[in-house]
Amino acid sequence: MSTSSIPATLRMTPRDYQAFDALFELSSRIGATAAGGLHRLTASAEDQQVRDAFCTWLSRQGFDVKIDEIGNIFGLITLRPGAPWLLCGSHLDSQPLGGRFDGAYGVTAAATTLAALARQLREQNEPAQYNLAVVNWTNEEGARFQPSLIGSSFFTGAVTLDEALACTDADGITLDAALQAIGYRGTALPPLPLRAYLELHVEQGPHLEQQRKQIGVVTETWAALKWQVTFRGEQNHTGPALMSRRRDALLAAAQTIVAVRAEADRHGEVLHTSVGRLATTPNSPNVVTSEATVWIEFRSADEALLHQLRASFSQQMQSIALATATDVSLDRAQFRPRQQLDSLLAQRALHLAQRSGLSAIPLRSVAGHDAISLSYHCPSALLFVPSVGGLSHNEHEFTATEDLHRGLDLLMALLSDLLLEETA
Repeated sequence: MSTSSIPATLRMTPRDYQAFDALFELSSRIGATAAGGLHRLTASAEDQQVRDAFCTWLSRQGFDVKIDEIGNIFGLITLRPGAPWLLCGSHLDSQPLGGRFDGAYGVTAAATTLAALARQLREQNEPAQYNLAVVNWTNEEGARFQPSLIGSSFFTGAVTLDEALACTDADGITLDAALQAIGYRGTALPPLPLRAYLELHVEQGPHLEQQRKQIGVVTETWAALKWQVTFRGEQNHTGPALMSRRRDALLAAAQTIVAVRAEADRHGEVLHTSVGRLATTPNSPNVVTSEATVWIEFRSADEALLHQLRASFSQQMQSIALATATDVSLDRAQFRPRQQLDSLLAQRALHLAQRSGLSAIPLRSVAGHDAISLSYHCPSALLFVPSVGGLSHNEHEFTATEDLHRGLDLLMALLSDLLLEETA
């Protein structure tokens, strides 16, 4: 634990909460849906608008704004030239018809907290061990371009720039072209050695609400197995074509979707599964489907179970293809292993939450976050505030303002504790 003494005045003030509320409200208006949600896909016109607004806000608050080659936006505050950085952030892109809290809360919270902290340090002439940075990661959601976590994965070197830029959307537009179209295909970032990465996020699950806790500190994440699978049959007329002769790719996809859910039902809550997307060709009501692509996810804390499913479910899809007279191919596969987040940072966050009068518990995260990417690169912490009803990726996603502010309080406390720590 840090041996520093945090000045009592290094805390969020009413002025700082108001700054956060205003910035978060600004974010919530750009790409807003009629039902109160958010539709702001990566490198869309709405994404450009929120990026422009965010960069303008950062500049006005005295941040040095940098855009890297994959469009990640960094706002830098130099407090100690040559020292490592404390990086905080999340993402501003959303799911289709998604919620306004997912990701955007972490970016706006980080920006306003860092601005408040830097201002107070300068007013009090407090020395700092590190510099401060906020980041908006490109394409965290993976809704328009797959895979997800592209911006943070590029930053950590998990994917190359060429691999990241070559990702395409459903219309064949590359991420490279899309970023250039909105003016956010930046240049190489100067070296940014990190002391730690901190991410504040809504839980997107029910555990904090159910246990009546104010803060969740993530200690580890579930593993995930993601597949893009295509069945190919034969296009034909849905009327005269004999049933016994049909090679219906959509039938094969439908049986696969049912089988994916059956795996979750068979294993219970230790396994979460889904097919979130289905694309068919020619997609006409009176034509037998010639091609059907499904996007499959298996998530579990048990990596052995996922490895077992990789083999057994592959065989099951081959059986489905044989029974429906179709062919099946695995177009894309991604395995994201179970990951432990930095235990010292997690303990520090839990301690500071208790000292700040916040009720906090350790949690596992089933969802993917940019903190997972960063955890392979530097000590990383992922902090949750409650989600009403555990609802997320939905227009009705909601977190109460007082819970949002409590997250800012803990982020300020953790940043202050790190910023003023004594180094050897």
